[in-house]
Amino acid sequence: MRIPSMSLAGEVAIVTGARRGIGKETALVLAEAGADVAINDLVTETGELEAVAAEIRSMGRRALTGKVNAAKKDEVETFVNKTVTELGTVSILVNNAGIGSSFGISEPENYQEQLKKSQEIFPQILQNPAIMLWKEEDLDKVISVNLKSIFIGVRAVASVMVKNRKGTIVNVSSVNAFARGGGAADAYAISKRGIVMATEGMAVDMGRFGVRVNSIAPGGIDTEMMHILSAQTEILKLLESRIIIGNKMLQPVHCAYLILFLTSELSHYITGQTIIIDGGLTLSGGY
Repeated sequence: MRIPSMSLAGEVAIVTGARRGIGKETALVLAEAGADVAINDLVTETGELEAVAAEIRSMGRRALTGKVNAAKKDEVETFVNKTVTELGTVSILVNNAGIGSSFGISEPENYQEQLKKSQEIFPQILQNPAIMLWKEEDLDKVISVNLKSIFIGVRAVASVMVKNRKGTIVNVSSVNAFARGGGAADAYAISKRGIVMATEGMAVDMGRFGVRVNSIAPGGIDTEMMHILSAQTEILKLLESRIIIGNKMLQPVHCAYLILFLTSELSHYITGQTIIIDGGLTLSGGY
């Protein structure tokens, strides 16, 4: 056959930040393709993560869940070890966990609080350089959760993948990684550009042992993280007007499809790349 199978039968994937959004859809798509999936998240009390696991099991796949802070080395390593013990191995890692700002995780109950904080900061930025408003603890939090977690996650699975001479890793960056000017002077954009560089370096480092490393850069995706923007009618209207394909926000499942491609045999010779998925948003001057 000229077209390789997209089946992931026999594979074991770990997906971080998997209770909703891109992480949830990725876990479900990989399971539908045949993989057993270990999923974790910082928030497990809501029942969302267990609901994802239940859906995975309904497909006849094995599922494992855990409460994990992706920026904590010990927690990540414990979860990886548990995955290997209970599911046999780890052959796919999707580093999806992340935060949009230092305001905290975007939850329906704190949208108004986050919106208020952002509105309070905006007038200050007009009067002062943004760098004057940075707080060290805020910068540390965003960099740690979004960027440091990538290194922690990859290191945790490296020994298994190197031993097996097999593995695929997908890191979730953002179109903000390619922001220029003022947009680049932001902890979130910096962390996401760091992921692009880390992906390139890790691809060379891990490629010698049969492990591929790529990243995706979503933009205009309809997730909880974006709700603080999309809940504002005029901002949403402007954003969607710049999304060339369909003039509407993309759904998390579209990112999951791309991740499936990057973890399947169809992308066998692709490594060290960051693929933008944004419906043309960045081409039209939006981020």
